Amino acid sequence: MTTDPVIPRRPDVPESIEKITEKARELEAIYDVVQDPLVLIDSDFKIQRANQATIQFAKNHDFESVLNKSCYEVLYQRTDICPYCPALQAIDKKDNGFQNFLTPKSREIFFKVGERKQSLQLEFYPYPKNEGEHWIVEKISDVTKQKEKEEESFRMRNLASLGILVSGIAHELNNPLTGISLTLQNLKANWQNASPEQIEKRLEMIKNDISRAAIIVSDIISFAKSDRVKVTLGDIIDTINRAKDTVVRLYPHLSKNINWKILFDHEYQFPFHPQKMERLFMNIFRNSLQAFDYRPGEITVDVRKTKNWIHIIVEDDAGGIPEAIIQKIFDPFFTNNKSGTGTGLGLSICYSIVQEHDGTISVKSMEGRTRFTISFPASGENLEEQL
Repeated sequence: MTTDPVIPRRPDVPESIEKITEKARELEAIYDVVQDPLVLIDSDFKIQRANQATIQFAKNHDFESVLNKSCYEVLYQRTDICPYCPALQAIDKKDNGFQNFLTPKSREIFFKVGERKQSLQLEFYPYPKNEGEHWIVEKISDVTKQKEKEEESFRMRNLASLGILVSGIAHELNNPLTGISLTLQNLKANWQNASPEQIEKRLEMIKNDISRAAIIVSDIISFAKSDRVKVTLGDIIDTINRAKDTVVRLYPHLSKNINWKILFDHEYQFPFHPQKMERLFMNIFRNSLQAFDYRPGEITVDVRKTKNWIHIIVEDDAGGIPEAIIQKIFDPFFTNNKSGTGTGLGLSICYSIVQEHDGTISVKSMEGRTRFTISFPASGENLEEQL
């Protein structure tokens, strides 16, 4: 440092010139130990104090060439006051001071040094010089490496999210593709002995599975669109039975020891998207089958109607859901599958489909049983506009 800091002397404490100088050197040493540039700037934007890190940051400067020079010129090679300087708006034009700059401010800027771009975090602290006048202490931190690490971490998170998304797409497409594969295997093994009606039935199943896969792909393509779901008047009992039959066909071993009960007293029709509704119940049924893990058990579907709502209650006795995770099961990508094969998308997809139909879905677990309650407006309400 080329100039000693001004230290006010208390009249009641006698100090020798040597002691004052020594104290000044100690303060200067503390100042220079700081690895980030520290600069004291007066109300005319002139540098009055600077530490050693400032000289290194300014390059091609020494203390003599820095002091009483414009901060924007020395630090940032600019010909005018930096537009991001918080003191610029705080200048009292009449008194040429920073009277309005009373609280610390921070800014993040990009600063190009040669061919290299730096990310700098600038912190500005008001320094009360005289009554009604404030100078500025500016601290400059090079956060380039930190930002690069954050960007790399962000890219890695994006790649992880992309992987989960791809996994989810595979998870959804696996159902119809498995159905097609099983049906083709059955046809190949039995086509010589099968009747035309049986062959036609198998071909119709393949057609339906292809249609289901096409709908999934269409959903992915239109994922970012906000269009309301297109609905038609349908029978929810038929849809539930189709979903059950499809799940049994796709997971014959898991379904082998399961007793199914579908309870209803008459047909229930209301507007809904038939393929999406079938996917909703397929995901719930598959979730129950996986919870049984090849053990025997029972899945009950009870369809009821109140004045304005149709309620579908799906219950299984596969052991229930732990209280610690029951609030998370509809969260995207949450899975409790110990095999590591689950994607955690099945129930979040159910939640999304129910929301699209202006419905509600909830879950309870008690005494080793899990109960999903799904409710839809009996008249379709706003969905009727799509008919």
